Amino acid sequence: MEEITAYCKDNKVMKVFLGKKDIFLENDKKLKKEGLIRCENLEKLLKSSFKGENADFSKYVDLNILGVTDFEKKVYIETMKIPKGEVKTYKEIGEAIGTKGYRAVGNALNKNPIAIIVPCHRVVGSNMKLTGFRGGLDMKKEMLENEGIKVKKEKIIR
Repeated sequence: MEEITAYCKDNKVMKVFLGKKDIFLENDKKLKKEGLIRCENLEKLLKSSFKGENADFSKYVDLNILGVTDFEKKVYIETMKIPKGEVKTYKEIGEAIGTKGYRAVGNALNKNPIAIIVPCHRVVGSNMKLTGFRGGLDMKKEMLENEGIKVKKEKIIR
């Protein structure tokens, strides 16, 4: 498992980083200047969720303070409705929020500042192929498999 680091302000999550430890060290000083602090309790929840365990993030989430657009907020809210062990396509998310801008949905999820909490790893291409994920496709695959989803050659098996 790669590293997961969360930063909060007033006990609300502002940023989640997935990936290599050196990325966090680079961002740590910058984020502290912005008034963000490491949120270790949330990191423990994120790590358990990564392993496929149920985790309740509700007390840490306030999409209104993230500085996201209304469109991004709609995408994140819809994505948060995807249950553990299921996937949806960018098209399905778009249709649910009333847009045919499926690439815009993908762009919004690409900017997702709170990965895992907004489970963008559960969103795949219309052909069921795994697509972009900030932590990398190997991490996305591992997270989906930990949730009981079968993946073969970068593609969801239904």
